[in-house]
This record gives sequence, structure tokens and C-alpha cells, in this order.
Amino acid sequence: MVLKPPSHSPAGEWLAEPALHQRNLTRTRRANAFLRRRGLNAAALLAGNAAAWTATWAFMHAVTPDQNPPQARWATLFILHCVLMYGGKLLPGWGLGIVGELRYTVQLTALLLFGSALSGFLVHQSVARELPHLLLLAVLTPLLLLTRSLIKTLLLRAGVWGVPVVVYGGAATGGRVIRALHDEPGLGYHPVAVYDDAPHRQGTDVDGVPVAGPTSSWTYETPVAILAMPGAPRARQVELLDGPLSVYRSVIVIPDLFDVQSLWARTNDLGGILGVRLNQKLADPVARRTKRLLDLLAVTVTAPFWGPLCLLIGLLIWLEDRRNPLFLQPRIGLGGATFSTWKFRTMVPNAEAVLQERLANDPALRAEWEEHFKLRRDPRITRIGRILRKTSLDELPQLVNVLRGEMALIGPRPLPAYHHDLLPAFVQHLRREMRPGMTGLWQVSGRSDAGNDGMIQHDPYYVRNWSVWLDAVILMRTFRAVIRSAGAY
Repeated sequence: MVLKPPSHSPAGEWLAEPALHQRNLTRTRRANAFLRRRGLNAAALLAGNAAAWTATWAFMHAVTPDQNPPQARWATLFILHCVLMYGGKLLPGWGLGIVGELRYTVQLTALLLFGSALSGFLVHQSVARELPHLLLLAVLTPLLLLTRSLIKTLLLRAGVWGVPVVVYGGAATGGRVIRALHDEPGLGYHPVAVYDDAPHRQGTDVDGVPVAGPTSSWTYETPVAILAMPGAPRARQVELLDGPLSVYRSVIVIPDLFDVQSLWARTNDLGGILGVRLNQKLADPVARRTKRLLDLLAVTVTAPFWGPLCLLIGLLIWLEDRRNPLFLQPRIGLGGATFSTWKFRTMVPNAEAVLQERLANDPALRAEWEEHFKLRRDPRITRIGRILRKTSLDELPQLVNVLRGEMALIGPRPLPAYHHDLLPAFVQHLRREMRPGMTGLWQVSGRSDAGNDGMIQHDPYYVRNWSVWLDAVILMRTFRAVIRSAGAY
């Protein structure tokens, strides 16, 4: 959703500001509009929270009627949870991405429920009496995330989620910021105008957002501004911050720090000097071992489900042509080491000969292969193989690779050497820093449709910003991508 710029925007030159009385009236009116929008969004999210808590209470009452917390205690927990969410900037949470929402929701909910369980234990001296809190956490957390997502979707469709923002700077950085905000409307920042000093941009637009004037202009129509001019001299940026940008409630400054960790960056005040702290997750051995432990735990616990399914699929493949149902292919893994991925065979036994024959006779097919290393209408795929690829079940045996320590559940896509070597050197370096994954950010961001450019964009971002929370978001999006069969061929 993109909000249209107001037709009566009071933008003008900073040095020729309107009368003080009129200016204060305008600012008051816009401040009230901002508070109404924030109140509406927060109230809608609180209603979703109340629905999640009510549904959880009903479930707990049915499962553990004798140990379910009393209604008074339940109401207290709900109120405390709402207070914690407000203090954690989750109400309404504009500008907070899905990874941050997941992290803070889980942490705040767990803190509240474990605190409640501890206080109950100190009073009753009974561990068993407080065990239902673990069940409560397992039920309440996904319900909170689900209702929050649903409420945000409804507010977006109604055109009332988030706030309009203006972007100062319409060059490459400003365009990149606007495209990112368009791609992630759930952030709640909707660009409505651009201010830029270049004469050739006046009267044009940047990714559909009109250029409303030079950077000496301002507007009271938006509470948030984004300064996307990292190449401007420091004195010019300070002049803008102290001048036209001072009328905005919040200002987001885009620094000249592209292609570094952004998801977990934090600011530090170093004796009056602004510093940006970048947490190097890959340098933390505890985080790496936690990821590996979670992979082993997930694969082991689910083995009774995927094990028999693998046997059934293998039997169906063998019955089709009486050949080995498994296909092993060398791929580049952690540290550049080569390993063999386990996959169900989805192609005819003489697949390579069939491919070369078709590529030699069809130039368009060869061009598609050289660009994506995949074909939408691949002549090598069997009938069962087409179903397996559409549902991504052909990659189910890679769970064995995860158990062997050659792969992870989530990570960069394992590539053969000929494909890996075509990527830029810095992308190859970053990919070697992690185990390849059965699914990953590239796969859930369009999968094959994203092409090599998507891999160059998403793989470095994942490696630089990797965390357990990002993995959880990718896992949720994987289920959605598989259900939609997005880009799978």
C-alpha cells in the first residue's frame, strides 16, 4: 500500500516559514492525527492480543481445568503482557520487521510466564502446579504472532496501518530505501514524497513517489522523515537535521554503511560520539553450536514422521522405472569442502544425455539454462519427479545430510561447483562461512524466480544477519512458499 501525498501539503522554504500561530495550529492538528492513527493501530493489535489470550484460556481450561490459573490471575497476566508489549515498542511497532516482532514477542511472553511460574512456585512450593505455564507458552506465543499478522493484514487492506513518511534524497540511496519500504509494507512506513536538490528530478518521481521540492522544504503532513543522503557532507547533513528535518517527530538517518550487518546493529553513545555496534553472530561459538543443536533436535524428534514418508516415496520412484530412487550430487559446503547431497531422483536415468541433446537443438532453452541453471519445462523430469519438485519433497532425504553435519535446516542453498564459481568472490566467501541449508532466505524470496541476482542479494544478507530468530522467520515462510509452490520447477 502506498499513501498518496496530501493535496494541501504546507511544504515551503525553511527560511520562509509561516506565521508562528498558524504553524503551531498545523503541527497540533497533524500531531492529533498521528496520535489517532497510532491509537487505532495499537487498539486493533490489543484486540488481537485479547482474542489470543481468550482462546488460550479456553484451551487451557479444557486441557487442565484443575490447574488453570484463576481468572483474576489470568487477567493480571494479560494486563502485564500488554504493558510489556507497549514498553517493548510492539504497540503498534511501526518500523519493526517480522524478525524483531518474533524475537520480542517470544521474549516478552516467556519472561512474563516464567516469572508467573516462579512466583507461583515460591508461594505453593510445587513444581507440578506450575508446569502448565510451559503449555501456556507453547499455545499462546504462536496465537499472538498469528493474530498480530492477521490484524496487520486487515489494517493494510483498509489503508490505515502505519504512517506516511518523506524521504530526503532521491538518488540511488533514496530509491533503494523507497523500494525496500514498498516491498515491506508491514513495516508501517509508507513513502509519500521525496525532497531532492537535483533540478532534473523536480516534477518527476522515484519508484512512484513524487519529488515534491528541494531538501530545504518540509511538510507537517508526515511524522517521520528519512534522510537518505549518505554521500552529502557532514555539515550539510547537520544543517538539514537542525533545519527542515527538525519539524518531524522521528528522523531516520541512512549512514554510509551498506552491505554490513543491519538486523542486529545498535547505536552507542561514546562520550558524545555516535557509534554503531555490529554484532558478529558468526564469531560467537555458542550461537553456532545452538544452531547445530536445534537442527539435530528438530530432525531427531520428527524422524518418526519423515522416515516412513521417505520409504514410501522411494518405493514409488523405484516402481516407476526400477532404478535407484536416490540421487547424490557433489555440492560446496562449509569451508569450501565438497560433500554429496541426498535427494530423491526426479529425472530419467539418462538425464544428462537428454539435457545436452535438447540444449543443442533449442537456443532459447540453452539461454534459459545458462541464466538460471534450471528449466521451466525440463524434459528430464519424471511424472513422480514433477510432483516431488512441486511440493519440495525431493529434498526430504537431505535431512540425512543435516544429521551428518554437512548441511543445516536453514542456510544458503547448496550449489554445485560450476554454479558456485559463477557468483562474485565476496558472495562465495560468505557462503563458505556457513553450512548450506535445506531452505533459506533465497529459496523463500521467489526461489527459482529470483535467479542468480536474488542469490547475490539474499545469501550475503542472511550470512551477515544470521540468528535463530531469522531462521525461525525463514522456516515459517518456507511452509508458505511450499504451500503456494512459489517458483518451484
